[in-house]
Amino acid sequence: MQDLTEESLLQNIPIFARLSGQHLRLIGDALTVRSYRAGEDIFVQSQAAESLLILLSGAAILFQANADGSQTPLATVEPNQFFNQEALFSDLAQSATLRAAQNATVAELGKDAFDALLKRHSELGAAIGLSGDVAGAAINPRFAEQRDDEEVLIETRRHYWAFLRTAWIPLLMMPAMWAAALVLEAGALSLLIVLLSLVFPGAALIYFFAEWRNDSVIVTDQRIIRVERTILAMHRQITQVGLESVQEINFEIPPYDPFARLFRYGSVIIKTAGSQGNLELDLIPRPEQFQKLIIEDRQYFESRKAQRHHAMVRDELQRWMAGENPELEKELRSASADAGTPPAPVAGTNGYFSTRIEMSNGDIVYRKHISVWAQHTFIPVVIALLALTGLLLTFTVLSPDLRIVAFPLSMLAFLIGAVMYYWLDWDWRNDIYIISDDTITLVRKRPFFLQNLRDQVLVERIDNVESVRTGFFAAIMKYGDVRMSLIGADEHKLFHKVSNPQLIQQEISRRQHMKEERRARYDAMQQRQILGEYLGAAGAQTSQQNAAHSPTSQRTSRPDAAASSPQREGEAPLLRAANSLDRNRPPRLPKKRLNHRPAAVEPDNLQTGGSERRRPPRLRADRENL
Repeated sequence: MQDLTEESLLQNIPIFARLSGQHLRLIGDALTVRSYRAGEDIFVQSQAAESLLILLSGAAILFQANADGSQTPLATVEPNQFFNQEALFSDLAQSATLRAAQNATVAELGKDAFDALLKRHSELGAAIGLSGDVAGAAINPRFAEQRDDEEVLIETRRHYWAFLRTAWIPLLMMPAMWAAALVLEAGALSLLIVLLSLVFPGAALIYFFAEWRNDSVIVTDQRIIRVERTILAMHRQITQVGLESVQEINFEIPPYDPFARLFRYGSVIIKTAGSQGNLELDLIPRPEQFQKLIIEDRQYFESRKAQRHHAMVRDELQRWMAGENPELEKELRSASADAGTPPAPVAGTNGYFSTRIEMSNGDIVYRKHISVWAQHTFIPVVIALLALTGLLLTFTVLSPDLRIVAFPLSMLAFLIGAVMYYWLDWDWRNDIYIISDDTITLVRKRPFFLQNLRDQVLVERIDNVESVRTGFFAAIMKYGDVRMSLIGADEHKLFHKVSNPQLIQQEISRRQHMKEERRARYDAMQQRQILGEYLGAAGAQTSQQNAAHSPTSQRTSRPDAAASSPQREGEAPLLRAANSLDRNRPPRLPKKRLNHRPAAVEPDNLQTGGSERRRPPRLRADRENL
């Protein structure tokens, strides 16, 4: 199976993209090759997905079978495309049918064979990112913000040339310092220069390597995440884009960089609906393959989303048929319980200096970092303390003559400091950011109704979320900014100087994910209601038809129907028999009578003793097979 270990084949599959050649050969040996003739089904909709499939040669059509018997084509499958990656880790059903359009060859990796391979080679599971027993294998969390149901498909860094293009400087410094040590005659100074030639260039190499290792790009089955860190500037920026927001993916090889074609690196541009949300990844190794992996990941995301939606509709329909709907009842009870009570802070989160307050309705209120409060109120607090000190000295040290002047001045300074403290403290306390299930609200207030701005953003309109932390104090005190780019907006929405910006970014991402799940559940409930009404109406209509065609109803309603309307020769019967296979077909339209027989029609093709024209053999055979 040597031809199955090529990078263009197995490494195109996201979970195998970072495996070594030895691991790829192990997987290639476990593959089974099967051949299919044109028109033969490779897998069928609603059947269990039990293996990973790779189309080696030929072509196939992927389509979905509808309830009315029609077929909806989804895609044309070409060689080197794969299916059912998730079937290796969980029990799933096929959401579509794959049929060979011409003679095709398919490589299959069954779940049982994959589990046996992982048992024999435990290091393979670690390289893929699996933990626990093989039967219940799960993806390890690869980063702090990973969701419970999120699978990491690709984790890569910039091309190694990003490190080598800066490493040449310390590498040239070392021989230069050695040459200087040889020129100098002093033995101690030469030895010191040799030692320094190892320390400084070595430290520079370690720093450049750490800078290269710090930056990474993570592609999961739900989103794309870029992590950038700078050690000296203490800068950390995390940018994430949901796969549902990805509109276009381009890659570019720098035209004036000869090393780009030599080492095969370039830039990948991920475009979203909003221009501010675009994500540009530079120095990506093999950008064309990276682009292809993201496109396939996007299709994989859509297929899983459709499959989850079908499962939710099926579950909702089963609940409806059983006469219960616990999810809907739970939501209605919670909505009615919360309708009359205003949200209040949860116990333990309403301290005087709290920067994160959880509300009883599930909303979270964020304030700016406590250092912002300290910076704003420092001067008023100093003025008030100096004024109190002056008052104390007025009644203890100063003479009665000086008290007449010192007391009013101290009181005035104290009042000024108190008013300034109230103003600036009220300003910090009422500049808040509210994250709810559906909206994100930015509130900006000033005392005495001088300003009251509320900027509200829908969660589903967010394209891109970034958390940025820069500087020594920001790294020590753990504060930074959160920037949100919106669909159709020309500027970011900003959470300025908030505590733990990466946690706020994670909370916004979680709310987006919850919003998608609620929308999918609501759509499933809507479709459940439509299907339920349709099935109820269809059941009532079927009951009426059965009652109308039953012998009892015919005798009681029209006992003399046959006698009063005798069938004439050459006419079709007015009533079909109760056991007729055509009873549910709509009545035929009257045929146009011809005054003369067409010359192209042979006499044998017409019935002489009846009123019905003979059908072609194909249609007659179809009717006989009913």
